[in-house]
Amino acid sequence: MSAGKRHQFSSHALLLILDGKAIWNINGHRVQVSYGELVAVQENTVIEVIEGGNLDLAGWHVQFDTYAMFPDRGEVVKYEWHVPSGDTYQKVKLTGGTLASLSQHWNGDGSPNPNVIRVGNQLLVYELLQHVYRELLEEEPTVEQSILRTVDYMQQHYEQVITRKQLAEIAGISPWHYSRKFSERYGKPPLDYLAHYRIYRAQEELLLSTATSQDIAKRTGFEDAHYFSRRFKQLTGVSPRNYAQTLPQRKIVCLSPLCAEVLIHLGVIPHAVVVTPLLLPEHLRELFDMHQVKMMEVSQYELDVEQIRQVQPEGIVGNFWTEEIKQRLRTIAPIITGLNNDVEALLHQLAGLFHREDTAHKLHMQMKLEVNKAQQQLQHLVQSSSTVMVLRVEPFGYRYLGGHSNGVSHLLYEQLRLTLPQPLHSGEAWFNPCSLDLLAKANPNYLFVEKRVMQHFSAEENMKKLVESSQWNGLEAVKNNRVFFVDTCLWVDGRGIIGHQMILNEIVNRLVTNL
Repeated sequence: MSAGKRHQFSSHALLLILDGKAIWNINGHRVQVSYGELVAVQENTVIEVIEGGNLDLAGWHVQFDTYAMFPDRGEVVKYEWHVPSGDTYQKVKLTGGTLASLSQHWNGDGSPNPNVIRVGNQLLVYELLQHVYRELLEEEPTVEQSILRTVDYMQQHYEQVITRKQLAEIAGISPWHYSRKFSERYGKPPLDYLAHYRIYRAQEELLLSTATSQDIAKRTGFEDAHYFSRRFKQLTGVSPRNYAQTLPQRKIVCLSPLCAEVLIHLGVIPHAVVVTPLLLPEHLRELFDMHQVKMMEVSQYELDVEQIRQVQPEGIVGNFWTEEIKQRLRTIAPIITGLNNDVEALLHQLAGLFHREDTAHKLHMQMKLEVNKAQQQLQHLVQSSSTVMVLRVEPFGYRYLGGHSNGVSHLLYEQLRLTLPQPLHSGEAWFNPCSLDLLAKANPNYLFVEKRVMQHFSAEENMKKLVESSQWNGLEAVKNNRVFFVDTCLWVDGRGIIGHQMILNEIVNRLVTNL
């Protein structure tokens, strides 16, 4: 499901996201979906992919219909099913253990008996639906949940006048009890918390817009510009006018290793970075150790918001995250998110924020020189129109790297001008579905193979099926010993300033050696 495409579901569907993130429009509702989420939709639902994110999205579409049986009349009629939430769609988060259990259904060899397959599929539908209905079994909201409801209200209406009495009414408890419970949970009274939240939003405005302090004060709930300036200086140590210049000296937490690496090369040392140990390239681990950047370890596609809160950052920068995660982070510090995952674009974005344009220009020119050198080394290969393909082997199937995307795609096919096999030109996404028959049609002269690394799943079984297939053994690249295995940690998660040179070296060494 690539960006800009519309999909209509003629039957009820359960969409299980097993890799990546994206933004969808589901029947007119903007919805962010990501790894580990199950989305239930009713028949005739229309989903438009607004943004595919910089990460590829993969998962399963389970389609089903519902029927009512009347044995006394000998009838079976179609039954009108509705999503339990009462809306036209519903989204729930599944745990890693649940996902690993569900994966066994698809990864098993299966029985040749059609009745066994039919019953197994029905059991799968019921198991997924059970997770959807479980959301409705929650008990009456606790005091904690009531307080969280008031935090949501502050986030939605911070530019308006908000009183303690108003918040207590939303929580459904007395003002005194509300203030006490709120302070126990957040370490400060509710109106102080609101003031901090407003200042965080003002800090973001000062970094991302050219609006005046007076305009920003009104936008963030301060009617008096002088009071805003005084409160701003009280909480940040500087006036609104001077805030942007102090950003490089502040306590910054990066939500991705790529952001942290680029900042370090710009001369800004972040305090901490969120990393997934399974996917962290060794060269980045060494870089963070060298500069004493705290590494906060999380599982793949997850983020420990409370761990970030304990660090007490003065700024948070990151890439593509769900709106739910973003809203929780916005209560901790000013946050700049939605940054590009492509190193050249990210370098430009962070240089503008941290006033390091000159340094960024030098880094960009150095990367350009590295590409020019590689182009010269690969000139003969480019002129021969030999085809180069990147195949990803996943726990759930196979995909190929598209020719008009970012990351290594941009490096291979735009900058180095290598040739993508003709049958793959229609792929619009970063990674596109690839059957074994399509692989045989593509028949590349050179083949890079990435065996996908994931937290709860293994690609070993599909790798075994691939190398044992007739399509694989018929490939020109296989016959001529021009198949090269590459590391997810470097080619996908490690393409930063250092990784750019490492990947270039790997491409040149593999291709030139095998000319």
